[in-house]
Amino acid sequence: MNFNPGRKIKYVRITSEILEKEGIEGVTIRKVAEKAGCTSAVLYKHFENKEHLIMLASVKFLEPYIVEFLKQTARDDITSIQMDLWLWRFFIFEAFRNKPYYELMFFSDQRDMLEDCIYEYYQMFPEVQKHFNGLTASIIFSNNLNERELIRLRRAANAGLITMENASFLSRLSVAVFQGMFSQYSGMTMTETEIQFAAKDCYNLIYTLFQRFVEPGVKLDMDS
Repeated sequence: MNFNPGRKIKYVRITSEILEKEGIEGVTIRKVAEKAGCTSAVLYKHFENKEHLIMLASVKFLEPYIVEFLKQTARDDITSIQMDLWLWRFFIFEAFRNKPYYELMFFSDQRDMLEDCIYEYYQMFPEVQKHFNGLTASIIFSNNLNERELIRLRRAANAGLITMENASFLSRLSVAVFQGMFSQYSGMTMTETEIQFAAKDCYNLIYTLFQRFVEPGVKLDMDS
């Protein structure tokens, strides 16, 4: 059987549905094949292995952040510091709501697959991709949180909102705070109240770092 792009999209969608209902542990090649009405051998014509399929399907859980990222980076009425903090807030809340998938994408030993999988995902679902430019693609396609944050803060440094040295410190520290807070809840099932508390606590710590490192008088909050 030849490779079929339409079928590959179908398999990714089926896998995403299984992830939503049963989690990562619920995904097997056999189960996806049964739901798709094909054999396991057919799936292996489209995916390198189960890990490739799961990572590709997990991009769906990153998509709300990507859409918000594109929305905020297109604005010209806020500074890059305001934008960065807003994106941190959105990212943190999405990460805590979808812990297993964010852990897989950014902190697992499979994280190096993410860049290629995001690119592959948007080849299959191109509606959002048409809004990418060089800046957004360089950040969105990266699995390195330090690198992603430093790119954003360099823009702020170029605008005089933070020194380049402080941009480097802040990128490392803010990612370290997020990773440290996020790892505390690894493997835990959290209620919505607990998610809200943990995400807000994490964001407030990062906000405090921004207060210390940006230039005096720089506005941090976005108007409602």
